[in-house]
Parts: sequence; structure tokens; C-alpha cells
Amino acid sequence: MPQVSIVIPCKNEGDLIKQTIESILDTPSQIPYDITVVNDGSTDGCCAFLQSRRKTYPRVKLINTTGIGAANARNLGARRSSGEVLVFCDAHITVEEDWLDLLAEDLGEEGIGAVSPGIANMNQVYAIGYGLTWNEAMEARWLPGPGGIVEVPFAPGGCVAVRREVFYDVGGFERGFRIYGYEDTEFSLKLWLFGYRVLVDPGVVIKHYFRSRHPYPITMEEYAYNAMRLAFSHFNPRRLGNVMNMFSDLKNFGQLVSEILFESDVLEQRRQYFQRRKYDDDWFMEKFQIPL
Repeated sequence: MPQVSIVIPCKNEGDLIKQTIESILDTPSQIPYDITVVNDGSTDGCCAFLQSRRKTYPRVKLINTTGIGAANARNLGARRSSGEVLVFCDAHITVEEDWLDLLAEDLGEEGIGAVSPGIANMNQVYAIGYGLTWNEAMEARWLPGPGGIVEVPFAPGGCVAVRREVFYDVGGFERGFRIYGYEDTEFSLKLWLFGYRVLVDPGVVIKHYFRSRHPYPITMEEYAYNAMRLAFSHFNPRRLGNVMNMFSDLKNFGQLVSEILFESDVLEQRRQYFQRRKYDDDWFMEKFQIPL
């Protein structure tokens, strides 16, 4: 039975992070686990209870950072934990009995890269998404319920399980992203292109609080930067051009492209990824009928 490390990035979550941790701790599980919370520059004191009551939460490790962004907070939590299986969760979920055991069990089959549960809206529990896909504008869209465990294009970052060795084999979450955006879909895309499978298990459902306002201050420029960096890393010239055209009307489009090309490692990363990958982006888009 593998040791599981649950990694929870957190920023200005109010009482939700406490609710999430207590839901996990209070839910029966046969599998050994620990929890690492990465408090990424919160200013609302949401993690103060972990600092003042450490003996109450012996399974929980708290790491404080100063705003490194969603992808790098997840990567840091992975580095500072030790489980053979990593489960990345949002800081605003509740879980059900045996959720951890079932997700870890799903990873036992060779070639499985990541597994996600169904994700229900905490305020509308019958609204459940089972993995994600993209539309023609690279916008994430929830998939309907399958009859059993199925392959999906993308495992949502709200809850995704992956074996540690696989996580590091593909390089973890994209280190060059800014603040927030595309970290979950890029990770799943990379798994697929490198030869792993991504699944959703509808037999496991967690509840997720969908907020109207995001805790990270996200600008359109940062969103575009991440989308274009993803495209430079993984897409053929035609598809890369399509993504560039999506953002060409931005006032500082030229500056963003210059920063990606000349102030980051993206071209070397592209070379390495294209050399390493087992499948190309055409194969992926055709497999999942993504019109991009």
C-alpha cells in the first residue's frame, strides 16, 4: 500500500482551507497519507490555525511562500513531501469515504499517468464534471458523466492523483508559467504526449466550491502569456500560429511574445519536448476531437 502525499496550494481561502483539511482528516481511509499545505502569500490569515495548533494537525505540514503562483506552489509541495503517490487538491473541497484509496488503486495499472475523480459543485451537487476538454479557443469545458473509468484529455487541477515517478518523469507542472492559468491542462497534455494515459474515475466524486472571484490577481496578459508559452512548448507551427492569433489584439502582444522567446527557456524546452515525446499534438487533438 503506497504512502500518499496530498498537496494543497492555498491563497486567501478564508475558512475553506480549514474545512478542506478537516474533511480529509475526518474521512475514513485505509491508505497512509500526509498533507502539505503551500500557503502562497495569503494575507487573510487563513492558515493561522495550522501555525497556532500544530499538535492538533500532526499530519499537516505548512510551507509559507510569497506568491510563486499556482504551478510552482504545487511543484514545491511535491518536493517537500515524500509519498509515492501525489494527490494535488484545491483548498476548497470536501471528500468522501475511500476517495484516496480508490484513486491510488486506479494508478496501479501500468501506463496510467494521472487519475481524477468526478468534481461536483458544492452548491449544486448534481452538477458534476468528469474531466476537461478544450473548445476552439483553448477554453476548458467540463465533460459529461461516463459509464465507467475513461480516458479524458485533461484531469482538472481541483483534484488529480499521479505517481511521484511519473510526475518527475514529465517535469512536474510548468515552471515557466506566470501566477495562474493552464497549469492543469498543460500537465495532462504533457502526460499524453509523453506516452501516459489520463483517466477520470466516476466512482469517486469530491465536492468543489466554485468561486466568483479568484484569489490570485489574474490579468489577461498573464493568461495570454501562459497560453502562448504552452503553445510554443507543445504545438506545431500551424497550431502555434492559431494560438498567437487569439491574442494578437492585446496592446502589449509583441512584448509578451518577446518575453516568451528571449527572456525564457521556451525554445530549448520545445526542442527537448519534441525530441522526447511519443505522440504529437495532431495525434492528441484528433484522439479527443478538439477543434484547435
